[in-house]
Amino acid sequence: MFVLLRGRTLPTSAAVSARLPVRLASTQMTTSNPFANLDIRPVKRPDTAAYFTRKPKFYDLLSAISNLSRQHPLPRFNEANYKRGKWIPRAELQTKLDIKISPREHELLIRRLGDVSNLRIADPAERETVTLYLNQFRRGYVHAETVTKDENGETKVLDHKVGGKKKNNGRRGFLDHLGRWHAFGRRKEATAFAWVVPVETPETTEQVTEQAPRVSDDLELDPELPIVESVKIVDNVPAHAHLPMGDVIVNGKPLAEYFFHGTDRDSVLFPFQVANKVGQYNVFLRVSGGGRTGQAEACQLAVARALYMSDRKAHVPVREAGLLRTDGRAVERKKTGKPKARKSYTWVKR
Repeated sequence: MFVLLRGRTLPTSAAVSARLPVRLASTQMTTSNPFANLDIRPVKRPDTAAYFTRKPKFYDLLSAISNLSRQHPLPRFNEANYKRGKWIPRAELQTKLDIKISPREHELLIRRLGDVSNLRIADPAERETVTLYLNQFRRGYVHAETVTKDENGETKVLDHKVGGKKKNNGRRGFLDHLGRWHAFGRRKEATAFAWVVPVETPETTEQVTEQAPRVSDDLELDPELPIVESVKIVDNVPAHAHLPMGDVIVNGKPLAEYFFHGTDRDSVLFPFQVANKVGQYNVFLRVSGGGRTGQAEACQLAVARALYMSDRKAHVPVREAGLLRTDGRAVERKKTGKPKARKSYTWVKR
């Protein structure tokens, strides 16, 4: 009944089978389906594959924008369309979609929007549809439609336009409510604000000379009294802004009184010399911070920006001369153990 194997005694198969419990004949295996009583219904298939992602709304939006770029060939790369300031901010997008979006996901969305905005679409109707679709992702965009009804009573959309208040950009320059071209510039620690107004010429100015009304006919007028002139407002610009000659006022003082050095005065007037417009504009400047040289160069940048925005085509030399770029150079900081940034003390051996 037992087998010896290397000094060990093992039971045989007959002995093992004798020890196993005997199954009763009355006991039988049930063959019924255990899932018969469960309520199993067919699961509805998700609409999109983004259902299985963590943020279905965001990835559905990203997929729709990517499909537009696949339908049309991509043109030459244009970096201006990929700037963050052009598209909707991340906080506003999170509010619209009601989900949390990481900075990396927001940057990925901006890249896709930039690709679609570069597309060259031949069909005008499709191009307009894509443009209206992209406009809802632009910063500060407000959609408005002019809806009317035709003869059959059907509604018809006549116009799509962008509304809302447009933010003025002082870096590029803009036209304020008084008709003055306004811009600002920086250099080192100085900041300057410039208002540029064109000087009225005899062709554009309508002046009507008339005498002051008399109190009585017996009153004699003094011939030395000045004659009152009434100046008509041209292009929504007040009459007092149009001085008889191109003056430059800096912090309420003439240019020659505020800037003593000729090089500083030349820096302020350099944009007019490049554009060949000397004496054709009145300039009002407000500058603060820094020294006189830094203030002069800050005024130069502000004047150049305002002058260029007043007429871009005529003032192309201002842009080509590089006067619209901020000079970011500054004094290098002093280093420890040295009298200045780079200068060192005289080395002594002993």
